[in-house]
Amino acid sequence: MAPVAAKFVEQPQVHIVESGIVRSTVFPNKLRDLRRKAGYETLTDFLRETGLKEITYIRLAKIERGQIFPRPDEVVELAKLLNVDPMSLFIDTAEKDFDRESWARDHTEASLTFRGGTREDMRIGAALRIRRRELGLSTTDLKKKYGMPAATASRIENAERPFHRWPDKIRKAIVKMMGGASMRDIARSVTAYEQEDRLDAMMAELFSQQSLDQRHNASLLALVQKLPGKRAEKFAAKLEKMMTEKGLVDWSSNLSLVAAAEQPDIFCEDQTMPVLEGKTHDGWTMLSETKKIFTRNFEGPGIALKLDKPVLGMGIPTSALLVFELIDRSEVKGEMVLALIDGPRVRVVSARPAGRGFKLAQVNPEWQSSLSKESNVRVAKLSQIEMA
Repeated sequence: MAPVAAKFVEQPQVHIVESGIVRSTVFPNKLRDLRRKAGYETLTDFLRETGLKEITYIRLAKIERGQIFPRPDEVVELAKLLNVDPMSLFIDTAEKDFDRESWARDHTEASLTFRGGTREDMRIGAALRIRRRELGLSTTDLKKKYGMPAATASRIENAERPFHRWPDKIRKAIVKMMGGASMRDIARSVTAYEQEDRLDAMMAELFSQQSLDQRHNASLLALVQKLPGKRAEKFAAKLEKMMTEKGLVDWSSNLSLVAAAEQPDIFCEDQTMPVLEGKTHDGWTMLSETKKIFTRNFEGPGIALKLDKPVLGMGIPTSALLVFELIDRSEVKGEMVLALIDGPRVRVVSARPAGRGFKLAQVNPEWQSSLSKESNVRVAKLSQIEMA
């Protein structure tokens, strides 16, 4: 059980956000208003008349509806086509008069108004997340082991796909994953986790207002910090100050991040993979995709990334491209460089034998732990390093 999540569960002010449309709105923005003001009534008009090729219609629609975060280069390109400053696309969601639910309803087409199921669907989603962590599996692993697509698992965990809409194949996969023989066993698992005081903690992690604010603001901060100009700098400073004052930064350091709806797993199965970059805070680097690509020399899931800080001291410069291969914990050996993966963020550490286990360490900032203590993260080993 995550200790900080438990702390919030014990407090009566913890509010579980039941509105699915609010939970799935991660990037409120002014893109639609600016597009129409520029004379493009529809997205089709915008794509056709500007000749935009780098962003597909589907992705652009999701960005405009606030369902996904754009990449920094996409923000810059859209602002250029609309003849505005990149920061003009942003809404200051920290302002007191901003109403996320009103914005979401105004910017969602009728065919897309459904966003999440009932509180029972949230309980099932929380139980599924607990079980997956018990098994030490990623959503990608579920596809291989149980035949359940990663995107489907993510939607169910986040109560984006309610129980009554599960096809038979998914029901059977989840029953098997939960170690049962029938659908009744899923209900028994939910009840068991509740009696063990684990369900409320996971509900807080997935659906509390504090958790949602942390995830949304952390991703927003990582995006804005990569944009050019003084307005972006001021916005980032204000956002970081607000997060610090509200305790969102400290809270997140002990709480697993949950990927936003439909956000892809950061591990890539293809031989040619995108290069990831990000901003580091308290030793964790929040990753985002770039246009750069890299071809690795091993099979299986992997990630290629560049750090913005020398977290292992002088051993690995920030100019180096690090390529990690997803491994099982049993494959960890002494003197390895590992990546601890938690949603869209990574902590790069060194591993050394300590008794029957492994001691994990990071130099900047100074941090120590053990592999057994980091049970809620996936582990990848450094397989390739490319020096600039």
